[in-house]
Amino acid sequence: MAKTHLIIGNSDGIGAAVTSLLTARGDRIVGVSRSPASVEDGLISHYVQDVSAPGYFDLLTTLVHHGFDTCIYCAGVGSLLKLPDVSRESLVFEVNVVAMVRTLEALLPVWLEQRRGHFIALSSLADDFYNSGAPSYSASKAAMSNYLLSMGLKLRKSGIALTNVRFGFVDTKMANAPFKPMMMTRDAAAAKVVRCLDTRPLQFTSPKVMGAVVHLLRLAQSIRVWTT
Repeated sequence: MAKTHLIIGNSDGIGAAVTSLLTARGDRIVGVSRSPASVEDGLISHYVQDVSAPGYFDLLTTLVHHGFDTCIYCAGVGSLLKLPDVSRESLVFEVNVVAMVRTLEALLPVWLEQRRGHFIALSSLADDFYNSGAPSYSASKAAMSNYLLSMGLKLRKSGIALTNVRFGFVDTKMANAPFKPMMMTRDAAAAKVVRCLDTRPLQFTSPKVMGAVVHLLRLAQSIRVWTT
């Protein structure tokens, strides 16, 4: 049976690849991003809107009548911090965390009444270590992951699933580190996201080996902090 999905940030990267996979199986997509849609299909309705702009929540409240089965939050920003310019630090939190929470706020009243719904958001393995090169990115992803897991536990008896997706490096414009081990293609990442629609895990991490390595790095960093 065809489903209706709200995809935030579907004009490029993983969001565009997920859009293609879902329309290929006959599902309907309502997309919202700050750029025009890159995928054209009769099953897609697209709205150009920056998630950090004041009109974003107002747009969401007009879209909930579509009766979304799922929402996939793919919007995200982040860049290396080059002092003394800290002008984009708060924007990273606005896009990665605040707008994600506002999206869920708009959807939850209907989902709670219907006792169904599935919210997926793309966090990152960067949520598990201190990153002096991009402090706002790692910190915002940590906030995303913590919120999604906590809210997921809160909502699990209400028939609503939340999935925290933690990827390592994916071949998109966001992958701007000088060293990118175990990088996956955006199509491979999108396939994993679509699989989560069926399995509905509370958290999905890939690659798992890299996740373990990052966690060990965090432990080493914590020891250094404690002994400083």
